[in-house]
Amino acid sequence: MVSLVLLLLQSPFDFQMPENWFNTIGEIFNVLFALAIRGYLIFVLVGMMIYATGLSDGLAKSLVVLGIALYFGGPLIVNLFGQFSGVEIITLESATTAWLRVVGMTDAEIVSLLVWLGDAVAAICLLVGSILYFTPNANDMTRKGKSLMVRALMLAPILAFFHVAAWL
Repeated sequence: MVSLVLLLLQSPFDFQMPENWFNTIGEIFNVLFALAIRGYLIFVLVGMMIYATGLSDGLAKSLVVLGIALYFGGPLIVNLFGQFSGVEIITLESATTAWLRVVGMTDAEIVSLLVWLGDAVAAICLLVGSILYFTPNANDMTRKGKSLMVRALMLAPILAFFHVAAWL
């Protein structure tokens, strides 16, 4: 029994504890600052894509509200926590380098990938919605098809804005 407990306590990962916690906390705050500055678009786009599919309206609306709240209050709250914790001052440059180090992609690459995925979601929802709408037998399928088409058409202008915003 003891050997089983010792076997379960072993970890396959060699986790090294950081030597300086202030650097680790500073890195976390830099990533959170970058997420507050750039990541709100990610939450809004993912929320709108989930809303277009009709999978979970509550989750979709929560993600959109979180994205908007992150846009308005995120940088202020992260800087406030950074000042309280006593780490180095969080700047835009340090947040950008921390974002690239953790995520590995720039925010423009992530947004363009999400816009491409959103185009696919909107096209599929529009196609499935039109198939369901023109099914003559069931009234429930007609309502679901109409709902999918309207939701896809709500997502389309947002995606069109992100396609045009690259050239503005």
